[in-house]
Amino acid sequence: MAPVLVLCGPPAWAGAAPDGGDATEVVGLTGADSALLTLPPRRSPDRPMPVVLLLPDADGPGPRTELYGRRLLENGIALLELPGGEDPENGGLPPSGPPLAPLLAAIAADPRLDARQVALMALGEGARRILPGLAAGGPVAALVLLYPGCDAVLAGAARRVGGAPRILLLHGDEDAANDPGACAAVAGAFPAQREVRHRVLAGAGYGWDAYAMVRPGGAVLLPHPAGNGRRAWSQPDARTTEVAADRVLGFILAALAGR
Repeated sequence: MAPVLVLCGPPAWAGAAPDGGDATEVVGLTGADSALLTLPPRRSPDRPMPVVLLLPDADGPGPRTELYGRRLLENGIALLELPGGEDPENGGLPPSGPPLAPLLAAIAADPRLDARQVALMALGEGARRILPGLAAGGPVAALVLLYPGCDAVLAGAARRVGGAPRILLLHGDEDAANDPGACAAVAGAFPAQREVRHRVLAGAGYGWDAYAMVRPGGAVLLPHPAGNGRRAWSQPDARTTEVAADRVLGFILAALAGR
């Protein structure tokens, strides 16, 4: 069954608009999957909004995606946030990715959203879920991959991507789950005509945005993006998350503007 948009309540992190009203209008996506669509507080009723599909890491949406979502909403971009996925076996790709084509069709059917300005953003395991869905192409302006667990399997999936004209691959240089050489191979595996930006954050490890899960300076074990029951150490950092969120926002705004 194709996705259907239905009204839900606001997410826990949704803020208030300057006029005191709700900052976002939240929508659930029912069908094969469920999701939350959050609309920016400032929007024109006769001008459709760009939208970012956000796939969280394996632990699902929550505080780790909060800052990214806030930055997008503050800049007039709607946010369609999908649930977390399953633990992939044997270090491969997850068994099933989100139904990208129905999601894009649902966006096109909503007059508030601009189906010509859609970007994808994925964290950790979410990146491994979204790449297979891009093999057939699609009207996607940009793809953002944060610490996706770079390896030969992911590089193989990157070679088949056909639907993201601009790509940002961002990870830290102290991330054991994302070796810089392996990530360079993934970046180089995308089709030659794609504009790929491979960026490395100095001093950052895996899952820098999990700072709400630990005390300042603490560390936490997160699901490894390649799954198979493995875990990856994360020493989250709020400042690194702010830097990453700003880089992601700048990249998405430029891609949606065609720059």
